[in-house]
Amino acid sequence: MKKMLSVLLALAMLLVPVLSMAEAAEATAVEYTTYTHTDEQYTFAYPNNWILLTAENIETVLDAISETEDEQLAQMIATYGPQVQQTGMIMLLNETGLTNVNVVAQYVGMRATDDVLLSLAPQVVSELSKAMAGIEFVNEGTIVKLGENTGLMLEYQYTLSGTDMYGVQVYISGETDMYIFSYTCAAIDELISTSEEFGFMLGSLQAK
Repeated sequence: MKKMLSVLLALAMLLVPVLSMAEAAEATAVEYTTYTHTDEQYTFAYPNNWILLTAENIETVLDAISETEDEQLAQMIATYGPQVQQTGMIMLLNETGLTNVNVVAQYVGMRATDDVLLSLAPQVVSELSKAMAGIEFVNEGTIVKLGENTGLMLEYQYTLSGTDMYGVQVYISGETDMYIFSYTCAAIDELISTSEEFGFMLGSLQAK
């Protein structure tokens, strides 16, 4: 467990500098595509080699994946499909399918200050603790600089069906909406590369 937590601490140290410069595309060799929400309320960049799932494109993506005969990935997307369609969240999967990022926009009617975001941390910790058995937090809530925005970041580790999972949740306030980014990684050897890409996504967020 201590080894797992030390990896998360390294992730925390890595994310902070990456997030502070995330808007600088030239700082990374990864190519990015811009996602624009259907109502143009917000945009963010994501790696070209990640799979984007939305309520609008889920069937198209499933058809495309079926042609590759990647049954494991097709099953994974089919499993996530109903959740994507029912909640309206955006889901991104990396090439292996072992790392994903979910994006949800919730109307709150106001822009939250950093102090308000920090005040949400205990509630988030409580909710995650109820949802994930054996969860251990490395960071129970800090304010980080994310390009033009700031956000509340929490980091944790838990075990799911015998697999060690690493997670980060970030809450970014827009004028009237709260943007919640959830990063989950099930492969220790993907933590560095995918956390850098996650940092770029966060720093690239443009919201009304």
